[in-house]
Amino acid sequence: MTPDQASVALVANDDPSVRRLCRVLLEKEGWHVREAGDGAEAVALAVTEPPHVVIMDAMMPGLDGVQATRRFRAEPATADVPIVILSAHQDTSDVIAALEAGADEYLMKPIITQEFATRIRVASQSRRAWREQRRTYDILGEQARSVSLLLDFTCALSRMEELESVLVKTIEVAATLAACRRVSILLPDARQRELRLARSIGLEGEFVDGHTIPMRETITGWVFVSNRPMVVNNESEARGLPETVDRRLLEHYPATSMPMHAAEQTVGILNVADRISGEPFSERDEEYLSLLCSYAASAIENLLIREARDEARDSIVTALAKLAEHRDNDTGKHVERVTSFSLLLAKELQTKPEYADKIDADFLRNLQRAAPLHDIGKVAIPDAILLKPGRLTETEMAVMRTHVAVGVETIQSVLADTPNSGFLKTAEEIISGHHEWFDGTGYPNSAHGEDIPFSARILAVADVYDALTTKRVYKEATPHSIAAGIILDESGTHFDPDIVAAFVKLAPQFERLADRLCDLEAQDSGETPDGLDNDVQLSSQQA
Repeated sequence: MTPDQASVALVANDDPSVRRLCRVLLEKEGWHVREAGDGAEAVALAVTEPPHVVIMDAMMPGLDGVQATRRFRAEPATADVPIVILSAHQDTSDVIAALEAGADEYLMKPIITQEFATRIRVASQSRRAWREQRRTYDILGEQARSVSLLLDFTCALSRMEELESVLVKTIEVAATLAACRRVSILLPDARQRELRLARSIGLEGEFVDGHTIPMRETITGWVFVSNRPMVVNNESEARGLPETVDRRLLEHYPATSMPMHAAEQTVGILNVADRISGEPFSERDEEYLSLLCSYAASAIENLLIREARDEARDSIVTALAKLAEHRDNDTGKHVERVTSFSLLLAKELQTKPEYADKIDADFLRNLQRAAPLHDIGKVAIPDAILLKPGRLTETEMAVMRTHVAVGVETIQSVLADTPNSGFLKTAEEIISGHHEWFDGTGYPNSAHGEDIPFSARILAVADVYDALTTKRVYKEATPHSIAAGIILDESGTHFDPDIVAAFVKLAPQFERLADRLCDLEAQDSGETPDGLDNDVQLSSQQA
């Protein structure tokens, strides 16, 4: 087997006659030959334009063959070039020294014509085979690493319950898989008119999380709509990009923008750019990134579907709660007022160092969604008791109090299907605890102090204030100043003192909000009993 016509052999020898002989023999075998007079010249030539094989004399002035071999192996450009040493010395130590330096062959002089050509050819082929084998191992190793990374990614996705967690993990794995410094995920708005930068690393300038990009006349918009990737591997390809507002997302090439497609729809865009190695994206790279996008898209789609389903379910539950309130009385805005009052208190408490960690965005969101459900159990209370225009008897009060257990049981039945719902867990806390008293004399469990859920302690103040200041069928509305005084008097007995302190600070806002959200068509008062709202367990003395 002869070498390709483009194969170059570099002959380094200080004897011109030996170089000439080598040239004749090598050209006869199809090699293109270059010459060097010593080891230093050979190294300089080889680094500039690496040959396919090097034939060097062991003894040369300056840099000898063994020393030059070490230099060849130290240079990345020539580390894998096959090297054949020619020598007139037959000492075993010389042979070992040459081989240990990195030589592939050691030939004795004088040169035997047939042996020389064969040994050069074998050395070249062996080194080439070794390089191919190593390259294959490298590819297999990289494939194994990528497949393992994707497998771990799918396992991680299966355990994630929040969209944010999916986005963070996808960014992390994409950066590792593609070895890129800049990675971002764009998600569409409900009407698919804009793409929002949902999560990113390595971006700067105006591209911060939350930044929006129009769907029309943009590169990422085209990728989203067409469901086709955009790959920019070099400056020449980058010059072909249109001047769009999102062009900079792909300027740090190699870069690619890929659709995140699941089932029958595209749910987002993954952008990866600024590859550390600078190597262009290969077909295999694109395949791996495409798999990553598919896995992430499926997880995102499932979460969005579940979120939509949960929101629909929550809306139905909240609507039922409002229906329960309408059965109780004509205060159609009761749940809206109690929710607003509760949020006012929570946000004020959030400013206190002792509550900063307890009251976060999730707490506020869950409180807002759960507050309307506080009396959902009233759907089970007979009208004769629920709508009685006067003080309840002890027997009737016992029936009224069962609405807490009914409400808790109702929420728990929904929680059984969605055990990770923070909103429903908060609702369960509020329903079970908002009739408890801080001193332990409330119901249904006589819980006291911090044993009462924090959300329930907040809502208790909001609920009683609204019950006091609202006109009902059996009573007139209590003026704000009197209602505020009653709540202040009950600090430490009925209510958590910290929450009462927040109420006192917010009292003017409570009064304004109560006026703004008052019921427009309150019923005539009828008989006004000595007591207050049957559902609010204040003592008759305080009434």
